[in-house]
Amino acid sequence: MSKQSIIEKNNQYKGNLKVEGDLKVLGVAEGKIEVENCIHLEGGRIIGEVKAKCAVINGNIDGKIECSDFFDMEKGVLNSKVKAPKIIISEFADYPDLNNIIEQD
Repeated sequence: MSKQSIIEKNNQYKGNLKVEGDLKVLGVAEGKIEVENCIHLEGGRIIGEVKAKCAVINGNIDGKIECSDFFDMEKGVLNSKVKAPKIIISEFADYPDLNNIIEQD
């Protein structure tokens, strides 16, 4: 089982963060974030640059996110550049023109 780090609701992290395993964000994370496995944003907010194997987003994200496996935007607001081999954006997500958010190689 993979380790999981958590930024709790009503908590804020600002700075560079490198996580082994998974990261769950319920509060606010701001800065450069590197996650070995998956990042799960659940009702919180991420501001900055994220690199992870995968991302499951249910919150607000501003910045740039790069995933080596997949990016899944279930609900929330997406104001980011996204780079991933597989991108899933739900009808419940709020996002601008997809041509402006998907980053090509």
